[in-house]
Amino acid sequence: MRKAALFPLALPLVLALSACGSTPEEDFAKARAEFAAHDYAAARVHLASVLSAKPGDPEALLLQARTLLALGDGDGAGTALDSLAAKAPATPDLAELRAEAALLRQVPDVALDLLKDSTSAEASRLRGLAAIQQGKLPEALEHFEKGLAAGGNARLFADMGRVHLMQGDMPGALAMVAKAAAAAPDGIDTLLLAGQVAVRQGDLGKALDHYSRAEKLYPTSLAALTGKAAVLGDLGRSKELGQALDRAEALAPRNPAVVFLKARAAADRKDWAAVRTVIQPVEASLAATDPLRVIYGEALLRLGQGELALAQLQPIVRAMPAQREAVSLLAEAQLARGDAAGAVSTLRALADSPAARSEDLALMIKAARAAGDPAAATYEARSRQPQAQALGQDIADADAAMRAGNWAGAVQAYRRITASTDGRNVMVLNNFAYAQSMLGNHAEAIELADKALKLAPGNASVLDTAGFARLRAGKDLTAAKSLLRQAAQQAPQNSAIRAHLAEAERAAR
Repeated sequence: MRKAALFPLALPLVLALSACGSTPEEDFAKARAEFAAHDYAAARVHLASVLSAKPGDPEALLLQARTLLALGDGDGAGTALDSLAAKAPATPDLAELRAEAALLRQVPDVALDLLKDSTSAEASRLRGLAAIQQGKLPEALEHFEKGLAAGGNARLFADMGRVHLMQGDMPGALAMVAKAAAAAPDGIDTLLLAGQVAVRQGDLGKALDHYSRAEKLYPTSLAALTGKAAVLGDLGRSKELGQALDRAEALAPRNPAVVFLKARAAADRKDWAAVRTVIQPVEASLAATDPLRVIYGEALLRLGQGELALAQLQPIVRAMPAQREAVSLLAEAQLARGDAAGAVSTLRALADSPAARSEDLALMIKAARAAGDPAAATYEARSRQPQAQALGQDIADADAAMRAGNWAGAVQAYRRITASTDGRNVMVLNNFAYAQSMLGNHAEAIELADKALKLAPGNASVLDTAGFARLRAGKDLTAAKSLLRQAAQQAPQNSAIRAHLAEAERAAR
């Protein structure tokens, strides 16, 4: 309460102190430079100082509106633009800015009314976004296509690319990435779309590069920070993830994406009390199928609050009965409160599936035994046999992911394969190592590659992966070069191995 009471006094004091040291003209010059450098938070402070000294100044109002739009503040931008519209002549540019502010406020009808006389590509983009907010995707596509026919712009290409991603059209999304990059290679929309596409492809290393560049160039972009944090979480880089989340939380502490990532990071650490602390303030606002409920349900379960866990997990399972994690957690919660029969019922479809995993069967056996269900013996017999269909699906998923360059997907599939086998298949270890290397998980890649090397020391592909993993890690380049030379001797016609060897020889100079 004390901080909330002091804040209204603090901002005028900051502005007054700023005004004491500089003129409005100097503050405006600083704001323009900060805006150009994408430091929108700093620009906002200096513009507030300018407008405190020169209320209603048109140039300052326009720059303030653009700054607030960049910060995602539709209310503040709308107020500034309304003030400007009362003083300045109506122009298409002003109408488009006001429409963008309206879209940030989630009032698409207002945006469309403001755009009624605009014919530019940007107006078509904004109409498309309004149609998406109204749930009219076909109409949105028509507007986007008109904008593209009018020449488009980087933001339109990026929005169209996101629609392609929504529709599962990866070639279309990649085409829009290329167009956006040609129009504005370092535009925030270009970089964010490129990051999203790379994540969808499973190339987390490339995604991290795009999000890191976006964060560097646009330090107040919450989307860049949360995108980067999500990738760091997938890569298991907990220290860097924590730093990114601290910066994101400073920008928007109650933003749903920030809350989700903080909760997921705490869950990965098994810090269930921290999960509860993060989610509790927003619990009342969660939709019935919000993914946060699964994380929260597990936290409550691990903290011994089974009844509360049930309340979080039951809506998810009712809505999505095939959600494996939620189903398993709900069954655990039912077992914890002594409802073994309920747990058996919850698990039945999952455990009866030919694609059931060993962990699914183990939980079903526990529940069936507790319930005195004679089917426990059947599940026990199945658990002693290799789950051929599940393993076959994992192998197919891994192969498809490797062919597509979906390194994250490959790692997930190979991790399941090694967990359900003896972990001594040479090609599984080799491919697992290569995928980890491509994700930048160098220690894991070298460890896996060396396991494969011990099993097949003369295999060209294994030698290549062991050398390449060291090369990408920038460690032990002498050993990397030696391994790659051996691989090249074993397979002299293999162009990929030759390329890796040439890269190692250049790096060792």
